[in-house]
Amino acid sequence: MKQDCIFKNISVQITLNFKELKPKEVKLSLAYKESNEQIFKILKNVLKMNKENENWKTTFNTHFDFHKFQTYRIDISFDDKASIGSLDFQLGELLQKENLVKENTYYSIQLQSQLILQGNLVFQHWSGIKLLNTDGLFSKSDPFLQFYQWDGEQWNQIHQTEYIENNLNPTWIPFQLDMGLMNFQDQSKNFKIECWDHSKKNPPKHKYIGSLEISIFDILSSQSKIFELQNPNHTSCGQLKLLSFQINPNRNFLNQLKKTQIQTNIFFEFTKNSMKFHQISHQQLNIFQQFMIMIGQQLFQYNQSNSGKLFGFGGNYQQTNKDYFEISKNSNGIQGICSDYTKCLKDITFGNKVQVTPALFEIVKQSELFKPNFTIGFLLILEEIGDEDKFKLFLNHQLILPIIMIFITLKENVNQISSIINSQNNMNKVRLCSIKENDNKSIQILREEIFTIIEQEIREFYNINL
Repeated sequence: MKQDCIFKNISVQITLNFKELKPKEVKLSLAYKESNEQIFKILKNVLKMNKENENWKTTFNTHFDFHKFQTYRIDISFDDKASIGSLDFQLGELLQKENLVKENTYYSIQLQSQLILQGNLVFQHWSGIKLLNTDGLFSKSDPFLQFYQWDGEQWNQIHQTEYIENNLNPTWIPFQLDMGLMNFQDQSKNFKIECWDHSKKNPPKHKYIGSLEISIFDILSSQSKIFELQNPNHTSCGQLKLLSFQINPNRNFLNQLKKTQIQTNIFFEFTKNSMKFHQISHQQLNIFQQFMIMIGQQLFQYNQSNSGKLFGFGGNYQQTNKDYFEISKNSNGIQGICSDYTKCLKDITFGNKVQVTPALFEIVKQSELFKPNFTIGFLLILEEIGDEDKFKLFLNHQLILPIIMIFITLKENVNQISSIINSQNNMNKVRLCSIKENDNKSIQILREEIFTIIEQEIREFYNINL
């Protein structure tokens, strides 16, 4: 697959309803951002809106990436006038809810998502018959096949077979393609097959043999399974024969993610040694705020309430002497949980030691209540832990739950926790990540590492094909 052709695996339908406005023409501009920077990149200057009764509708296809925070901004203008307002939405949140309604003063927008990549695999085995020879009298073509999908704007290459040397009647190795890649799950929609003569030159100069556009419906209704290749420069350039064809159901990560909510529990350490890291500044976010913005915000969108829970440990909150305390329960998104964190600082007495085992059992309890959905627990810890023996006993328990617990610590303090986790059989339910102090790039690297761990755990627990 070509690097510059990204398969667009979610279709977003936009339905626009105006409030007391009756425009003759409506234009929709769409922009997006893939990080938490406040710079939006233009995806498409204008999307065409089609009027249906009192509503205006359009759709666009987008590539979904679990490892990225994807926020879209919709800007509406009509009758060649300036914008009348914009609305934002998160792709992960839309994927979870399938249907979102956003409103401003002038209009409401209904957003609906539909997975294009749904997991059906098409097994296929092709051969060639009397293919065009492009190599002259003393040699024969070395044919290979390229497969393309049409996304409404361009043909995108999705697969390429091996080439067969010196053979006009080749048989290629069988392979499987996701039906979404081929035709967006529409059996009547054409995909394209091109046949080429392979060139060993560098750069290669492959010679065109022929092509055909065909749909799965055409394949299923054909008795012979033999299809003519077309080449405008040749009357006959050969045929392709389908030796075997089968549609097999398959489970993939994106399809499972659409059905699985993710519950996020975050535990922050509040010891005297961590006080300097909790300081609030107008110039720069502290390490805890960065974590919530960069990682928490991205995970919250996979919970249907678009929220997570924030806890503290290693100190006392509002004069309650507990091993851990709740700071924010099901706050309204990242803004709420960040606000609760800032407010709580004045009511916290920073302690001297860290007990992590009670927090781990709380995460297990939350997972039991939340299953079959997935629970993630984060413990951002900067101090050495004080209940090492209990922690070792916890790691000896076999947890057969949709759960993963991730310790995050400074590289300077990584040795103690690392030696405990790596020396125990913890069934991979407890992992360790580290960040560098005062290193802005470190938390970006951490985010990628965390989302790789989470994706691997979800795939393994739900037995999803890699």
